[in-house]
Amino acid sequence: MSIEQTKLLFWHLVGTGSFNIVDYFLTLDFLEKGFEEANPIMASMIGTYAFPLVKLLLVPLLLIAIWQNRDRLRVVATKFSWIPFLCYFILMIYYRCLLVGQY
Repeated sequence: MSIEQTKLLFWHLVGTGSFNIVDYFLTLDFLEKGFEEANPIMASMIGTYAFPLVKLLLVPLLLIAIWQNRDRLRVVATKFSWIPFLCYFILMIYYRCLLVGQY
């Protein structure tokens, strides 16, 4: 993996992890305001110990595992790391639109 690919993978993983944490707190905030979780898998975990465990522990551990195995994953990690990053980015835009619409 080239230095450029390594840097790109690093920033995709950092961005995905950051978006994930923001998503956790914004989800809790919007749930209190009467919204519903759109992800059916996560919706079943709302109100249980599993929700924060998955969002704040499992996802970061998976990102760390990808980073630690980047040499084995090589191009696949870099090639597909933009997908969750982009999905979370779009989700952040959606949250922003909801916030603007409320105020």
